[in-house]
Amino acid sequence: MTKSTGGIALYNKLLLTELRRIGVRSHTLCLSENAEAYAADLAKRGLGAEPVEMARYSIDPRGDARVLRRVVSASREHAADVIVCHGSKSGFIGRAAGRLTGRPVVYRQASMPFQRRVQGAKAPLYWALDFAARGFGGHIVTLTEYARQQTLTAKLMSADRISVIRTGVDVARFKPATDRAAARAALGLDPDRPVVGWMGRMEPQKAPLDYVQSLRDVVARHPHVQFVMAGEGRMEREVAQALSAAGLSERVKMLGWQSDPVRALQTFDVYVLSSHWEGLPITLLEAMASGCCCISTDVDGCSDALEDGISGRLVSAGDTGALGQALEGVLQDPDLREQYAEAGRHRAVTLFDKETMVAKWVDLLSSLTAGTATLPVVEQGKTASEGGQ
Repeated sequence: MTKSTGGIALYNKLLLTELRRIGVRSHTLCLSENAEAYAADLAKRGLGAEPVEMARYSIDPRGDARVLRRVVSASREHAADVIVCHGSKSGFIGRAAGRLTGRPVVYRQASMPFQRRVQGAKAPLYWALDFAARGFGGHIVTLTEYARQQTLTAKLMSADRISVIRTGVDVARFKPATDRAAARAALGLDPDRPVVGWMGRMEPQKAPLDYVQSLRDVVARHPHVQFVMAGEGRMEREVAQALSAAGLSERVKMLGWQSDPVRALQTFDVYVLSSHWEGLPITLLEAMASGCCCISTDVDGCSDALEDGISGRLVSAGDTGALGQALEGVLQDPDLREQYAEAGRHRAVTLFDKETMVAKWVDLLSSLTAGTATLPVVEQGKTASEGGQ
């Protein structure tokens, strides 16, 4: 079960697509907004899926009980060997379902909402819910060692019930463009001018206004550079107004949502992530694999992805001045920009390859379902067989 938007949905789709190739069946309960479209997308890939209505941002006792009943019934209908939940609310409901059905449950953290800097005044409530869910049992997957340590410190699970599985991306698909100029032209950009890009959901978490603020002084000093923003969300109008107020509307091109992120990332010389919190952001890993020079805020899994001054730049979240200075530094030094891009690509290939992620998931699921299900053996770093159902 998973929310149907953003990195959570992308992660679930990638994982289940790869597991299907080695013969693992799945059925996803697609929750909250975009559920019908997401379920249809999974179905096109040959994956079982159904939309289920859920209030994403609030506690809804009646609605949440309805979701719980559906998780219990679906796990029985589809003879599930294990229940996998992505995201905090899914994690609570899924672990409750596991207790009711006797099935093993894996809760994959997407971020850490029990931390005050992530959810502010709501953080104690998230902590209380996660602490209560500990009583249901289950296993937690964190995306980084940092997240594992934070989860242990918060006493949300015992050490033997937490595994670290780094997010993986398709490094064969996300790779540097053989002809970046042609890639720019295909996206309607000037093929001869470098591109600085921001791409993501225009939501408070992603802090798109911080990116706009960081450009106020940079843009004028680099008239040969193209600046773009790709994405959609609740803050689109606010972003457009901020660009207008800063006099940047003619210099920052809005590309809209990109259904094919490969095409967009292959046009970027520099990729900027301005988030205030993350788990381990998929788009950052995809940008690294695509050969972009990456500048990111130093939050959660971002520091696991990038090494500051080696494979990119890390700055404090909300510090738009530092973000602008980091951007200024790589725009003034093309050799440094290329150095970061090459190191980032190498790091993505060696640490964040999807094949390694899938192998670790297979190991975990095999250990949790020992005696009830037999999963294929997958060597880490090896391409999965194409022969599954």
